[in-house]
Amino acid sequence: MLEPDPIARLITARLTALQAAQHLSAWSLIVSFLGDAIGPRGGVVSASTVQTLLQRLGIGHGAVRTAISRLSADGWIERSREGRNSFYQLSGDVGETVLSAERRIYAASSLLPAKTPKSLVIAADPLPDAALRALDTAGALQLAPQVVLCFARAADLPKKLLLSGATFADASALVPGEAMIGQMAKARRADEIEALQQAYLPVSAALDHAPAPSPEDAMALRCLMIHEWRRLALRVLAVPADLVQPGDPEPETRALVASIYARVLAPSEAWLDANAATPSGALPPPDKRLAQRFGGS
Repeated sequence: MLEPDPIARLITARLTALQAAQHLSAWSLIVSFLGDAIGPRGGVVSASTVQTLLQRLGIGHGAVRTAISRLSADGWIERSREGRNSFYQLSGDVGETVLSAERRIYAASSLLPAKTPKSLVIAADPLPDAALRALDTAGALQLAPQVVLCFARAADLPKKLLLSGATFADASALVPGEAMIGQMAKARRADEIEALQQAYLPVSAALDHAPAPSPEDAMALRCLMIHEWRRLALRVLAVPADLVQPGDPEPETRALVASIYARVLAPSEAWLDANAATPSGALPPPDKRLAQRFGGS
């Protein structure tokens, strides 16, 4: 039997690792595929297209059906039928959520401008749950149970962070100490992002030296990588560029993901052209969002 080509072999190895760690979710892969590949091309795709791709990613038809039922019940996708064929699309109710997520997933950088205003909130007591939720929404960094670093002027903080009895102080000249650097690394998912970088460096090397991947493998690789990257990109804390530490792996990993994405984009789009269908036939051409991802023009 012929040995699989390097890209196919690396995809298989990554799938095995994710399955062993129980990080390969059918419903998340479906959302990643619909948002990443189908969203810029009209948003609607046949059930058979989804099943074919997920089968390449080691997900059987039964698991796909279960995931689709869950996504439909939770309001994430809409299902329709044309004759004997079923079609899926992300729900209009989650459209703004998806677009907001795309802005973070495909941004050229997660860093805020250098010299972004900074302020400290020093609470009299440990932060209540409402303040912790506001902290997460505002993209602030909790340094201690009662101390929060916010990337805005004290006068511009969300109301839920304006705690009674708290001290608010603008911190224009902030030099991170060891404890702050450690908290920032956790909030920026440094260990997880470093692990992702190490997993995809061999893929980048194979793309440099091996024959171009088949359209099917290019689509599988694109979907799998965005599935993994999306999970981290939506959770990493955006910090001002003047605070990012030299060992922070996120900028390099983002650049790596962007580079691989650019190299598999054309063959993966060719796979969609040949295999994906809508109720009216082939997928429409991609809209401008696709070319603008990761800072494209």
